[in-house]
Amino acid sequence: MDRPAPLGNLLAAAARTLAAELDAGIAAAGFEDVRAAHAPVFQLIEPAGTRLTVLAERAGMTKQAMGELVRHLDRQGYVEVAGDPDDRRAKLVRLTERGWAVVDAGVAVIERFDNHLDDIVGADEVTRLRRTLLRIIGGAGSTYAGDSPSTAVMRME
Repeated sequence: MDRPAPLGNLLAAAARTLAAELDAGIAAAGFEDVRAAHAPVFQLIEPAGTRLTVLAERAGMTKQAMGELVRHLDRQGYVEVAGDPDDRRAKLVRLTERGWAVVDAGVAVIERFDNHLDDIVGADEVTRLRRTLLRIIGGAGSTYAGDSPSTAVMRME
């Protein structure tokens, strides 16, 4: 009896495919120093800025790992790190004009990818898949879902 491919492997492969499309599309838009690995910063940051610790928590990353992403993006001019007016000890990470331009380029890549999926799989099937994945991500009783809305969906809704 043939065993079906493990669903986790298929989901991971699909995520790698999207990441490769994102990398290529962002580079083609002129942002060759940004990778899909930087996406959590762009997806999770608030327009007025977000504390590094909050970004790390939302992304499920350590503060140190998020700090590395932010330092790289700061050096490249995509974000700026400034004092938090509500707490002088804290720092806020904010997107610069260049950072917002990357967001726009990334959204365009993702929209093209979604349209591609509609073409090859069918819009109804993609809608069904999206609903199914959202149920999996936020499913009751899931040890991953916890008590708060999932950050796995991030700001792409």
